[in-house]
Amino acid sequence: MKKNIMVFVVFFTSICVGFAQKKIFYSDSPGSVKEIALTFDDGPNKVTKKILDILKKKNVRATFFLVGIRAKSNPDMVRAIVSAGHEIANHTFKHINFYSYEGKDKTIKIEEELLQSENIIKKITNIKTSLVRFPYGYSKSDAVEVAKKWGYYVINWSFGCDWEKVTAEEMYSKYKKAAKDGAIFLMHDLNENSKILLFLSDFIDELKKSNYKIVTVSELLGLAS
Repeated sequence: MKKNIMVFVVFFTSICVGFAQKKIFYSDSPGSVKEIALTFDDGPNKVTKKILDILKKKNVRATFFLVGIRAKSNPDMVRAIVSAGHEIANHTFKHINFYSYEGKDKTIKIEEELLQSENIIKKITNIKTSLVRFPYGYSKSDAVEVAKKWGYYVINWSFGCDWEKVTAEEMYSKYKKAAKDGAIFLMHDLNENSKILLFLSDFIDELKKSNYKIVTVSELLGLAS
């Protein structure tokens, strides 16, 4: 779940322009094309298959930010995500909250988390990930520099709320209100996140009704996947 949101928002505002100009850090598309990216964090989990079923039915592709340790335990689901035509990305190995991490080896740990997850995903899929979303939206300079060193783009999000204490109906309303050209929406394919299954299909219909094209993050940002 997403903690330290207020800290992130303040810091996020101050760094977004600089990193986006360097094409390292993104929270949405700098363009004005009527496209939106759906992203799912923290999987793969049991609920992932049901999300894939919805996406297949609606004929849309999404981007899945995979936790390495969960990918290692669920390789078949990782392969299913790829086989379905979705984009896979890196969400580190153990989902450490680097906002609260106090070890002196913090930069080293960030690098280890990134590369360990990358290696697991590559072993399963033969795909070298190039997008990373650090847990809890961590995007301070140490993480961004590590990402840059290893050829990654740091991808955060325009809006997300599925970790809050809201109903599926309230989620639908909040995500709908936040829809805009170039938005990157954050959701989670966690086992306990059954609300997403009640909300997702109708929300995709709403986006299509509003003439949004749903694309992967790399497609939205014009990045090489």
